[in-house]
Amino acid sequence: MDHRSSPVVAPTDDATDLARLEVLANLGDTTAQYQLGHRYLSGNGVDKNARRAAHWFGKAARAGDVSSQRILATLFYSGTGVPKAPAHALKWFRKAAEGGDVLAQTALADMYYRGTGMRRPDLKQAWRWMMIAARNGDPVAQYRVGLMLRDGRGTRRDLSRAFIWLHVAALNTGQLPLREKIEAERDALGERMSERQLALARERGEQLAEKYGKGSEHAPNA
Repeated sequence: MDHRSSPVVAPTDDATDLARLEVLANLGDTTAQYQLGHRYLSGNGVDKNARRAAHWFGKAARAGDVSSQRILATLFYSGTGVPKAPAHALKWFRKAAEGGDVLAQTALADMYYRGTGMRRPDLKQAWRWMMIAARNGDPVAQYRVGLMLRDGRGTRRDLSRAFIWLHVAALNTGQLPLREKIEAERDALGERMSERQLALARERGEQLAEKYGKGSEHAPNA
């Protein structure tokens, strides 16, 4: 069985198509299970039903579908369609992260950072997964990597590398409010650097922004 992320296929409102999806999903087709989960979660062609959505995402997740694993984790995290259970959210985010889902990698890192779903924070694991997500092109993770380097949280404090990763995040994010926030954090660090250090850090950041743009492959340490 193909355990890669299910492709997002635009559903229709046709009752025949819905019946076909139900048949395929009951036969174990993970793409159909994923699509049914989305239908019940959004109310596309069916009445919204978070419990039914969680049921189908759970089926696909247990069969190894990475996107469904991430979505199921978010349902457990928020208590949507299932009882709120941070430990289950952690479990499914970890499975999706290990399967290569970048959003799950960032979410998992954040849970480790905050200690959500566990007895205490695990900053070592938070750093590991945040860096993986950053190299895989998530600008939010790139921003968090910069902050962790700045503050020495989960890794050795390094202001030059912190500036570089904040610059990477600022260049890669398309969200204006977030970009402005990142730029402010970056520029505050830049005030503590010499002109030469600043020029080198900007150049390195631009190189990494291109290398670790959205959808980048996992790459060696920066």
